[in-house]
Amino acid sequence: MTHNRKEEQWNNWLAGIVDGDGYFYINKKEKSISFEITTHTCDAKVLYQIKNKLKAGSVKARSNSNSVRYRVKQKDIILVIVNKLNGRLYHKPRLEQFGKVCEMLGVPPSKSSSLLHKDNAYFSGLIDSDGTINISVSKTSAEDSQKSGNFGKIQQLIKSKAHNQLSLKITSVDQGFIDFVNKSLGFGTVYTEKPNKKKKSSNAKYHWTIRSFEEFAILYEIIKKYPLRSVKMHRLRLAFLYFKYKELKYHLKSPETIEYKKWEKFCQSWYKYSF
Repeated sequence: MTHNRKEEQWNNWLAGIVDGDGYFYINKKEKSISFEITTHTCDAKVLYQIKNKLKAGSVKARSNSNSVRYRVKQKDIILVIVNKLNGRLYHKPRLEQFGKVCEMLGVPPSKSSSLLHKDNAYFSGLIDSDGTINISVSKTSAEDSQKSGNFGKIQQLIKSKAHNQLSLKITSVDQGFIDFVNKSLGFGTVYTEKPNKKKKSSNAKYHWTIRSFEEFAILYEIIKKYPLRSVKMHRLRLAFLYFKYKELKYHLKSPETIEYKKWEKFCQSWYKYSF
């Protein structure tokens, strides 16, 4: 991959990160702009990579939260970021912020393409920021349901037998954005989560999701070329071990067997990082 190609794909990856976890803040009174990206503490390294690449900004832990934030205010660096992202953003909330920033800086905004080829680092960035890789457990014993924290989650998964399901999903209240992801990638399923009537401010949520071995295999071919930079890569690699162990029925073996102990080890490794 040439230097220019690497730079282009880094910009695409950054756009995916920004569409998921980025934010442009405009201070109208001071007529200033700040750019922020917030991630889980486990992914602080992602923010340091961005900071080192841009050679500016700061990375700080947020108080009373398991999260860290990258922030930059220098106008010349904001302009560099805008040029890197111009024509590469797709998420409606971010596009609205970006349009106002371009207006303040006098930069003509470029229109993003209607679809992206799946061979694009944008999707790695989007999964790094907004993707959720999870194994849901639909049935637990009364005793295990009372166990909390990672220990409780591990015990519930170990003993879930056939009542577990692996999935990866990207979620947004912007239906057009989720349709864009689905049509660009060409696989996966979109479903709608209806608003919670008990919450006045609740909106419908739209999810792009994959569940099958075949879908994860297609995604992994994309990710192999443009690897995830977040700890989610750990779970993506483990996904294939999950399908293998389920196929061999390790999760249904007796607790004293070698196969069951391998299933236990897998479950423990799944929760190596807190999400």
